[in-house]
Amino acid sequence: MKVSNRISAPLATITMLSFSAMAAMSSAQAATMPVAMEQKLVAVCEAIKDNSRIALHKAVKDSGVSYRVLANGLVCNGQDMYSFAMLNNANKTGALIAKRTNLDERSLTAKR
Repeated sequence: MKVSNRISAPLATITMLSFSAMAAMSSAQAATMPVAMEQKLVAVCEAIKDNSRIALHKAVKDSGVSYRVLANGLVCNGQDMYSFAMLNNANKTGALIAKRTNLDERSLTAKR
């Protein structure tokens, strides 16, 4: 019995540390975006809506994220970048997004 008590105490400690580490890792993955980055991404959406190619290019450059990465992950009012541009009649910025992300505007699929 004494042997198993000696083993179970360290085992319990290791188990508790493992669960604590896993909990810390899962909360780190669900961390919120920094406010500065969120503001930069909002600026990208606003530039798209304003239909200003220059403002869009500047906002994307300031964000430090490429057009392709933004096209795959940025959501503006529930829409992807190109759809958001088209819904807001922003044809100039829509064309720029299509060009920079290698999107075929007519079929809304990637060119090959």
